[in-house]
Amino acid sequence: MSHLSVHNLCKIYPSAAQAAVDNISFSVESGHILALLGPNGAGKTTVIKCIAGLVLPTQGEIRVLDIPLATAQRQAVSHIGAVLEGTRNLYWRLSAWENLLYFGGIRLVSSRKLRQRADELLTLMGLEEQKHVEVRRFSRGMQQKLAIAVALLHEPSLLLLDEPTLGLDVEAARTLERTVRELAQQRGIAIVLTTHQMDLAERLADEIFVMDGGKQLAYAPTQALLKAYDLHRQSVVVQLMSALSEEQAGRLLALLPSLSIENQGSHSATLQWTVERQSDLTLLLANLDQMQVQVDSVVYQKARLEDVFLSLTRNGGT
Repeated sequence: MSHLSVHNLCKIYPSAAQAAVDNISFSVESGHILALLGPNGAGKTTVIKCIAGLVLPTQGEIRVLDIPLATAQRQAVSHIGAVLEGTRNLYWRLSAWENLLYFGGIRLVSSRKLRQRADELLTLMGLEEQKHVEVRRFSRGMQQKLAIAVALLHEPSLLLLDEPTLGLDVEAARTLERTVRELAQQRGIAIVLTTHQMDLAERLADEIFVMDGGKQLAYAPTQALLKAYDLHRQSVVVQLMSALSEEQAGRLLALLPSLSIENQGSHSATLQWTVERQSDLTLLLANLDQMQVQVDSVVYQKARLEDVFLSLTRNGGT
């Protein structure tokens, strides 16, 4: 059973020229992280708000632990924790401890269990020493960790994270990244996150969902998506042990017009290009051998999620 199932979700706002979300479907299993990606205005926030029960879909079905959100919203939402960008996740003039008690009360966590749970979460997030410090004195990273702790108070099965590392420095972002991974792997929580940081999504996500203009462009396991992209766009870098003459460079460019040639003085050169056939590399190496140009290294650069994302959003998923 999926922790989250979204089926044929659509959202059309009154007077809008087009659907904000146009017939998308995906699911998230226990312990898995799905990265919901897209440029600004793609519809990501609307999807997250529909799942959280904050926006009513025009059509489609959302189920949390197989509970239909449309007909049993309170029950379904009770299994969801959320940290939404641009919303009030914490009260700045309350301490970390006071925030946990306040929001736990709203979530109807019993008073005896709440104090125990609050202590556990402060320890989990590494905030036990800041327990009685006002949140307004916290760094951005500490605020984000506390917001996640608040979202976990009622032990949800599904966690929604909207731009969780936005505005964090490198160290704080990596710490938060480790925390999110542990929540999925060690506690079995299903996580949906939105982010504009492609490297973060590539490291964290088990599955990638890319959308633009409300429409689905891609939905696949992260490594499968990268592998499929590699098959069509292999990036190869060849390092030479000498520079190329104009005649040699012209000969290579006649064979491979997309080839980039950069001489580094008279002692080396770098060749780089994107190919669709491995035979192109064989052809290049054979010609270098004929010209008696020595090769120092050949490196195949695997596709990054950023490359895939840009290709999909520029080409409409093709």
